[in-house]
Amino acid sequence: MNQTSYILQNQFCELSVSLERANLLKCDKDWKGYNTVPPFSSIGLILEGTGTIIVNGMEINPVQGQLYLLPAKTTQTFFNDGSHPYVKYYCHFNVSSHQTELFDLFHLPLCVDAKAPETAAALFEKMIQISKGSDLTAFIRTKQCLLDLLSYYLECCPDNSISPSENAFDSSIGKAISYAEKNLHSSVSVHKMAEIAGYHPSHFAKVFQKRLGITPAQFLIQKKAEYAIEQLTTTRRPISDIAESLGFSSQFYFSNFFKKQTGMTPSEYRHVYFRN
Repeated sequence: MNQTSYILQNQFCELSVSLERANLLKCDKDWKGYNTVPPFSSIGLILEGTGTIIVNGMEINPVQGQLYLLPAKTTQTFFNDGSHPYVKYYCHFNVSSHQTELFDLFHLPLCVDAKAPETAAALFEKMIQISKGSDLTAFIRTKQCLLDLLSYYLECCPDNSISPSENAFDSSIGKAISYAEKNLHSSVSVHKMAEIAGYHPSHFAKVFQKRLGITPAQFLIQKKAEYAIEQLTTTRRPISDIAESLGFSSQFYFSNFFKKQTGMTPSEYRHVYFRN
């Protein structure tokens, strides 16, 4: 798993979303705004029309069949071209992880081609209709609609177009992660990871958790469990060898560790999930 995917996985585990509003909008010729800083993020689907949107100095010109993303608290300017105003679906929403705006952690394309515009339109229509309800199920289903739309936007992003922001993942943390992944066979400690990163251990732990959403200790446990699962389910390697390769002093300690993480002993797990 690459670093971007790993951060996404862990940040999405604590994802918090809320919908501000969603609607179908037929813009008039006066639709415009200059250097506004909205408190929410926006996703829109262009049905027709042309115009310009500028986000923190980056200009995009979404056209029919394209989706756009405007992250919260960015400086935005927008206007129609005058002769052909936009008709579009849009939603305003907030999305955060560990009390941090999700789009502060990642760079995403501001405009993408909808793989199937009719699918995107159906997602917006469903969200609009459900959001009109006032009961508990409507509130829950609205959140699900928003998550579906966010997922669809990510699916439409070209390969390798999503990357961590500089604030989300610095090179020193990356060095510590690379060191840990290459040395799972030894007794990798949080103290050693902090040393590799050039941080004091307590500060390293805070920075690491803010960036990845889990503590360094949880990261080490997760990586060892992932490696053990991969070895148990794709190889016939003896369990004692796997235990030794992960730095456990005995198969007994490894079995206790593995059962705590998965609810099964290594042999039970291999029996159920081995891939022929």
